[in-house]
Amino acid sequence: MSQRWKELNQETIDHMQQGRFQEALEPARAAVAVARRDPDGQGAKLAVALNNLGELYLVLGDATEAEPVLRESIEVYEKKLGAEHPDVAEALYKLAEMFIGRKRYNDAEPLLKRALSVREKIQSEDHPDLVPVLSGLAEIDRVKGQYESALDLLKRAVAIIEKSAGTMHPALGPLLDSMARIYKGQQKLDDAEPLLRRIIKIYEKSIGPEHPAFAKALEQLAEIYLVSGHFQAAEPFLEQALSILKVTLPANHPDIAQVLEKQSMLYQATDRTEKVEPILRQVMDIYTEAHGKDHPAVAQSGNNLGEYYLNKGRFDDAKPLFEASLAAREKSLGPDHPAVAQSLNNLAVLCGNTGKYDDAEPMHRRALEIRKKHFGREHLAVTQSLENLAALCRARGRNEEAEELLRQALAIWEKSMGEAHPSTAQAYFNLGTFQASTGNHEEAEAALLKSRSLLEKSLGPQNMYLAEVFDALSMVYEKKGQDKEAKEYAARAYKIRKPEHMNKPQNN
Repeated sequence: MSQRWKELNQETIDHMQQGRFQEALEPARAAVAVARRDPDGQGAKLAVALNNLGELYLVLGDATEAEPVLRESIEVYEKKLGAEHPDVAEALYKLAEMFIGRKRYNDAEPLLKRALSVREKIQSEDHPDLVPVLSGLAEIDRVKGQYESALDLLKRAVAIIEKSAGTMHPALGPLLDSMARIYKGQQKLDDAEPLLRRIIKIYEKSIGPEHPAFAKALEQLAEIYLVSGHFQAAEPFLEQALSILKVTLPANHPDIAQVLEKQSMLYQATDRTEKVEPILRQVMDIYTEAHGKDHPAVAQSGNNLGEYYLNKGRFDDAKPLFEASLAAREKSLGPDHPAVAQSLNNLAVLCGNTGKYDDAEPMHRRALEIRKKHFGREHLAVTQSLENLAALCRARGRNEEAEELLRQALAIWEKSMGEAHPSTAQAYFNLGTFQASTGNHEEAEAALLKSRSLLEKSLGPQNMYLAEVFDALSMVYEKKGQDKEAKEYAARAYKIRKPEHMNKPQNN
């Protein structure tokens, strides 16, 4: 019987190593059955067979079958080897990893903590086997918003790999990437950027510059520059990432779609809108082919295309995309998910633009409450709902309420990003243009001058955003009867938009 178990177990392993996972099921199940009939039925053979079968179910995406098998393997390992054995820790980690993959974080956390405790007792505190457990716990803390705890766990994992394998080992890449993502979520872009640059150097020397992971790091760094408004710096990284992925991945791979999405953002931000629509349609096609029409990624890509149409005033094209996105998200993610708030927000903006204020306002308020509940009242995600609800209140003649909402958004930007960030300047611009529209020209002037100062400090004196600020200041000064200042700011706006005309030699 022992020989038969060995043959079945080896057949299972051979199939799995060669990627024949479906073919591995039969010998894997048979190995479990043979091990159960063994006189030592609760011994190591059964634990190994269960562990292999559970891992096979996971590879095949069948978590329902995998969970009881993996739980039993833990019980058998504990009975045979004791609660503080490395194989027990590994089995605990494998089950926890499955739970994380299915977003069952509350089920995963105690397993990982127990696995960490076992490993720390039987191994040194800087043993490489601790790294995946620390990484898993960090992911749970990140999801819970416990960012500092997550960063501490990741830093510990990084230190372990640096000590055991050196500072250029590719295993550092995913850990540094996780840290960068946390910093991005906190809007600490200056902390995220050097981590991503380090990943690029590590991958360039270890796995090579033609690897998909290298392309992913380029994409993440480009995203940093996109968010911070440094579009010229972002473009070559996106182009390089896309060229790598097109060669190394299938044409309909979702990773290609992710880079294309960012490329479309770049083109919209740099006024190359003629390139945007075909890219967004390609993205939607890739996600639909890869995941099916009801997947959240398809809903997001449809939402992005809808936003493009909305900005173009193509409301009839945008509306069905927003409605389909909302329905898919409510079905797959639940009614209180932040992605649902995004769809509600966009539908509400569309309704507002077409004068359907009674339809728009409840959607804006629902989106605002979802975001407050999920992120907290002072999170940056809340500002979009505040600003859009303010625009609606302004359209309905409720100016005091609109100004209060804009001031709330400004306060969040200042607290979260500080005065040196372009988004804080945008919040001052929003407030200033609103005040100008209500005839409050003194306060409008102060807010717009503040916006100008912040933009010049953060993005330089020739950035394109300044042109809009100068236009607004020109109109404010015109209303105040200060013609000299009005003409001066109008000329500055023109010079930013058309610098080549200002540098031509004059004909005398």
